[in-house]
Amino acid sequence: MNTMDNAKVIETLEKCTLQNYFVRLLNAKMHRLELFTVFPLTAAANLSDPRNLIIIDDPACFLNLNGGQVRN
Repeated sequence: MNTMDNAKVIETLEKCTLQNYFVRLLNAKMHRLELFTVFPLTAAANLSDPRNLIIIDDPACFLNLNGGQVRN
């Protein structure tokens, strides 16, 4: 059995966690919300300056991303 030093174990765990995060992000249901800034004096929407927000519909899939036994 090969032993790994601490740095390699941490690096492997980081890669695995990042990969799990991306997989869950790709599978999550989400929608886009487009908001516009306003002009200061007229308070009219500035259609040339949109701001996009991505909203995840069900964030519960991210709650147990690093989950495990808490008092292990």
